[in-house]
Amino acid sequence: MKNLFAEFKKFILRGNVVDMAVGVTVAGAFTAIVTAFTKGFVSPIVALITGGSPLTEMKTIVREAETVIEDGVEVVVKAEVAILWGAFIQAMLDFLIIALVLFSVMKIWSVIQKRAAKIANEISAKLNAEKLEKERLEAEAKAAAEAEAKAEADRIAAEKAQAEKELADREVNLLIEIRDLLKQRD
Repeated sequence: MKNLFAEFKKFILRGNVVDMAVGVTVAGAFTAIVTAFTKGFVSPIVALITGGSPLTEMKTIVREAETVIEDGVEVVVKAEVAILWGAFIQAMLDFLIIALVLFSVMKIWSVIQKRAAKIANEISAKLNAEKLEKERLEAEAKAAAEAEAKAEADRIAAEKAQAEKELADREVNLLIEIRDLLKQRD
């Protein structure tokens, strides 16, 4: 039971379910707004054009209702058969208004997403350029440090070679002196 509850909790907290729930709630509220708009604005205009009948009550009667009067009360024996084309047109108007608004919202959303993607790409390109510049500067600094280290190593090697040459020259001079001293003794 705990495992089932954990799975249900995981399912419910996923983004898709929450997004869908928000979408259904907003759609319900939006449908109520569109219905109120058509009843409050579109239907009265249609009623003015058609002579006072609301659009939802417009119909074509195929067969009149048959009624009888029993005990002073009118009773329907056979119900009226009518084509309710006014309600159909009202539903079509509601649908078209909802579709138009949704199209507009999606168009705006698409523009926003394109702009956001463009801005994200520009930021990414700028960050990449900055990263490449930083890497270039680091590489130059490393190359300069390596060149400086090599120059220092070359200088030390040259000094060492010079010191070894001077030592060798002193040794040669010392040997020459010893030889000359030995010649003088003989």
